[in-house]
Amino acid sequence: MSSSNISSMAPVKLCLVLTASFLLCVQSASATTVRVITSLGAFSIQLFDDVTPVTVTNFLNYVNSGRFNQTVIHRSEQGFVIQGGWLSYNDATNQLDQITTDVAAQNEFSVSNTRGTVAMAKVGGDPNSATSQWFVNLADNSAILDGQNGGFTAFGRVIGDGMTVVDNIAAQPTFTIAGQANFPLLNSASIDTMIVPDNFIKVVMFVDGPNFFETASGLLYVALDAGTAGMAQMRFSITATEPSVVLQLDLSSVEYLSETIDGIATFDTETGRLVLPLLIVPGSASFRNATFLLTDSKKLLFTLESFEKI
Repeated sequence: MSSSNISSMAPVKLCLVLTASFLLCVQSASATTVRVITSLGAFSIQLFDDVTPVTVTNFLNYVNSGRFNQTVIHRSEQGFVIQGGWLSYNDATNQLDQITTDVAAQNEFSVSNTRGTVAMAKVGGDPNSATSQWFVNLADNSAILDGQNGGFTAFGRVIGDGMTVVDNIAAQPTFTIAGQANFPLLNSASIDTMIVPDNFIKVVMFVDGPNFFETASGLLYVALDAGTAGMAQMRFSITATEPSVVLQLDLSSVEYLSETIDGIATFDTETGRLVLPLLIVPGSASFRNATFLLTDSKKLLFTLESFEKI
């Protein structure tokens, strides 16, 4: 633990025409997000880049360096918080190791610690001691955390239906492990049983690129520029892999983008081709110019034509 309590525009609709017979109504969404993949599902954190720039930069340094990958959720208190960013599981030694931390970040408290906000843990009595440990508020903790230790800096918020995953994590049984209380474990009825790697709630984090494949769910996330029709982010599922990879667009996932993104995908309504300049597959290879052809406009199916492996 790193402290006594916590250590360590209105939706705008747009109709996006992808083909003459295909109309999408989408809603607004923007901002930098980090995808968090856990043993119990995935959720996204929208960062408050402009409000807490120092804290966001500090957090992203850990994300981009990969130090959060294979860390575990080491604290869970129902009705309060779940917390991670401290310990990583070492397969070689079968031990939990503390991750390497950077210089502590300056406190930037300004956003209340309400349910769903993500904040930095820190050492008790030192407002400017946040390093790597982060937590998600399970409830409105503003009365507890906003006035304590200079206020705990909330630098992001869990978006979409992500709190269902967070709440599931919080619902797991907890134990005291190596002196750490409230340590959640999976499939472990007793601390007396042998703890195995699958008992830990592991975490992998990466900054949402405009186009990435989430291996845990088998879903492809794409940010798309359809020219004068507008820009949106959306999700595809894989419906076939042989003889070719076939994707199906999930209409319910489409959200309007107010600003373009570096590496955004493009869709040509005349040729029906969807081109992803860069496709990220976390933990695996990445690809350039992945091109999909709209082969069924009614079912919204896209078939892989070509790609370049990086």
